[in-house]
Amino acid sequence: MKIKTLIILISFWIFNVNANENSIFWQLKNTEGQELYIFGSIHVDDNRLVNFSDSVKEAMQKSDLLVTETNVVKDPEVLKALENEYANYLSDGDFEKINELSNFHSIEESFAIKLKPWLLGFIFSSPKPMNPFSQDNLLMVMGRDYGLSLKGLETIDEHYTVLDKLPVEEQFKILKNVLLLSEEKKEQNYELMIKTYLTFDLDKILSVDEKITKSTIPNKSWGYVKNELIHKRNKLFFERLMTLLKKNNLFVVVGASHLGGSDGVLDQFVHAGFKKKPLEAFKKSN
Repeated sequence: MKIKTLIILISFWIFNVNANENSIFWQLKNTEGQELYIFGSIHVDDNRLVNFSDSVKEAMQKSDLLVTETNVVKDPEVLKALENEYANYLSDGDFEKINELSNFHSIEESFAIKLKPWLLGFIFSSPKPMNPFSQDNLLMVMGRDYGLSLKGLETIDEHYTVLDKLPVEEQFKILKNVLLLSEEKKEQNYELMIKTYLTFDLDKILSVDEKITKSTIPNKSWGYVKNELIHKRNKLFFERLMTLLKKNNLFVVVGASHLGGSDGVLDQFVHAGFKKKPLEAFKKSN
């Protein structure tokens, strides 16, 4: 009985150690004492996700450079492409839906139909109006308030051309698939993503993100899209963070999906000899 009880206690302890490893906010430190903080963000405006913990604020105070996926767009021309192709791939009903969703997201329809169709599809897939108060943007504002300089891991051009090599027909299929989504389905996807995010389980977050994204991507393009959006960028992010770390104390904000998985940014740091420590991202509710 004593041995059986011990096994149960050990199993319980191991389970809880693993459970405590779930986090979207981490301190990483190598054997030379270099450290950085990395926050797995989500691009939504939701009050459940912005009550940042004191650990976040303390980490920013120890940092001098806040690193995000890319810089703020100053020239909207980089977002445009294929505007002359819209009439060739969309129906009158599609244009009516674009007008409706443009109004919802406070975008001029005349501007919306100049955007890259895959980018417009990603914008319209959100059940919430686009605004500057998303979680990742609020972290960027907080960083500025603490005096941190800002740096994007990708150039604007790199970030907004990531799917430009898809065939034109496939880019419009992404948009058309999103136009077919009901508002109820968008809300379901949104709540599933928030619920999963709040488990702080990076692999689950990655899996759900991929599932939702895949539902709007043409089947034959999914492998390419997944590689371009996640895997190639994971490698790029890690390499550029290692370069920035040589001269800066970093607070990093990248999409939480880039932290999970065997080639996620977090595991790449671990394989490079960094020790990881989970930190609280949000204040606990009373």
